[in-house]
Amino acid sequence: MPGSQPADPAADDFSIRIRTRGDILLIQLQGPLAGASVDIVRMYVISTLATHTPPKVVTDIDGVSLIDEAGLDILRSATCQARDAGGRMVITGGHRLLDPTGNGLDLASTIRDAFHDLDGFGEPPSS
Repeated sequence: MPGSQPADPAADDFSIRIRTRGDILLIQLQGPLAGASVDIVRMYVISTLATHTPPKVVTDIDGVSLIDEAGLDILRSATCQARDAGGRMVITGGHRLLDPTGNGLDLASTIRDAFHDLDGFGEPPSS
């Protein structure tokens, strides 16, 4: 039956990769941030925000193929929760899928820029 299978089944696969550098957590997303994958991201974000104080998170969405409204909501919500906890969550890549104003998101052009922005964030100033 034509059209019953996606042209590229791998295009619908969602994956999440988590790495750390010092006290900064890098979450890399791949595939569609829609439907069930939003729940997976929500689970990781809730865990991250609960265990990293203050949370310093870079979320790379360069490999994301599409974002639905629920996907945008989880990114906005996580950004606000990180701020409320005295930290930050910076979104990198995939800006073609986002409103250019960021619409409540903390954006950086590259992962390197995001790490640079977060290095030293939340530490008391040296005297």
